[in-house]
Amino acid sequence: MDTQFRRDPIAGEGGRAASAAWGPLFVLGVLMAILGLVALGSSFITSMVSVILFGALLAGTGIAEIISSFRVRKSGGPFWLYLLNGVLSTVVGIFVLMNPAAGLGALTLLLAGYFFASGLFHVVTSLMDRYPKWGWDFAYGAISIALGVIIMAQWPISAVWLVGTLVGISILMRGIALMAGSLELRRAMRSVSVSP
Repeated sequence: MDTQFRRDPIAGEGGRAASAAWGPLFVLGVLMAILGLVALGSSFITSMVSVILFGALLAGTGIAEIISSFRVRKSGGPFWLYLLNGVLSTVVGIFVLMNPAAGLGALTLLLAGYFFASGLFHVVTSLMDRYPKWGWDFAYGAISIALGVIIMAQWPISAVWLVGTLVGISILMRGIALMAGSLELRRAMRSVSVSP
């Protein structure tokens, strides 16, 4: 008779504690996945918000570096390096904040160049070394080169969608990873509580 009313190890107090461990992570993952989908749906707005945030962070970092350059000077450190780098970061950050469309265009070109150069590096390295499973690296490199060429060919129109799309995909993938991790944590907690 007792066994009929025995508590499930996941239910009751232990169940609440287990839910408190994995539940908030799962909810956060769902919210991030939804935010990622929204960001993908409005990629231009996401691009503009991202570039404005980038400009603000760059300007803030530059100001902090200028301030730290005077502290470094007292200790005999590289004063001019810190000062000039801080001034450059501040000027570029303010330029991006004052003209986010131009900043977005420049950031798009920078990303296109990165995809192309990174892809070229992977293709050449995989062809020259022929290490185990080099074909995957070759395919990654070929796709990166193609992506870089497509972005360059569509510039400046690609500036409208590229940054927002990349940010949206990143947020969506982070949300999916959080959901998967929380479900794995739930599975592990259940197996620990069920085992004798």
